[in-house]
Amino acid sequence: MQNYTKCSKFGANSKMRKKFRKPNVEYMLAVLLSFAIIIFVLFISGCGNDEKIHSKQWLYFDTIIELNIYGNPSDASLDSIWQIAKERLALWDSLTDPYDSTSALYKLNNEPIGTVKVDKNLGELINAALDWRNRTDAALEPKIGHIVTLWNIGSRAEKIPSQTEIDSALFLIKSSDIVPISDSICIISGDIKLDLGAFAKGFVVDKLYDSLIKFCIGNSAISGFLVDCGRNIRGWRRNGKSFTIGIANPRGDNIIAAFELPSGWGCASAGDYERFFIKNGIRYHHIFDPRTGKPARKAIAATAITRSAFDADAMSTAAIVMGKNIEKILDDSETTIILFYETNGNVVWESIGKKRNIFQ
Repeated sequence: MQNYTKCSKFGANSKMRKKFRKPNVEYMLAVLLSFAIIIFVLFISGCGNDEKIHSKQWLYFDTIIELNIYGNPSDASLDSIWQIAKERLALWDSLTDPYDSTSALYKLNNEPIGTVKVDKNLGELINAALDWRNRTDAALEPKIGHIVTLWNIGSRAEKIPSQTEIDSALFLIKSSDIVPISDSICIISGDIKLDLGAFAKGFVVDKLYDSLIKFCIGNSAISGFLVDCGRNIRGWRRNGKSFTIGIANPRGDNIIAAFELPSGWGCASAGDYERFFIKNGIRYHHIFDPRTGKPARKAIAATAITRSAFDADAMSTAAIVMGKNIEKILDDSETTIILFYETNGNVVWESIGKKRNIFQ
């Protein structure tokens, strides 16, 4: 039996700080639906003829999140799983939304300079994001918020800012900092604006995976599950078989490549086709190079395959900024990154890191 699931992804004086402007939700949904055809397509192969697929969807993190449960669990078990998933997703969405004045991230972005308390869950994510900033030599920058809000891509207020505006935002990034003392205490300096869009969804997928595996592994009626949070994917199968993942053409509606994702592993995809606008023939998208303050141009899309969804999320975004240089930071023999480029109107790809059977 073969089934298809579509995924989507999209993440000075404190009194003088500007507030984030939240993208229009209806606009964002329209973009998601308009480009649904170019998003990751997942092929679940090897299901038994009597095995059922139970699916549930939610809207968090400005994207559609889908959870598939495989097997024949009871209605009570399914209800428990849906409740676990919804609670975890709602919690992390409420913590990491930079536009919601009640969220932990919003409050942190508006804290006065000095030592501040941080929600422990959010602090754990920030610590992990800062590790990636160091690992990529700031090609991934959690402090990118000033640039994100300046361009406002994905909202009706999106624009091409002047170089003076970009330079001012870059100065705010360079002159601010956050130093964690623990998961719940940090020191803030300067006008900091964190944006965790390159990290949050993968981090949440791993957290949800950990919760689901504890529930599902002891329930023999469940043969597997798959979490898809905006093209941040991780799944488990009791029989240990892999998932076959197809990658959609970032400039078309066909499948351009596919690979085997081992049970328990994560993968993520990022690209310039998610949130963007085109002006004078130039595509301006939402993945920024923190060194220039402009949309990154080293690749049009990237897919990362590694042991966790969090690392895959960070790597796929970093690859858009770093291009082939992403290979310099691979510190294991297991990770694979697939880079996509546009050359003379054609999309081509190459694989770096661990060699895998990537087929078309």
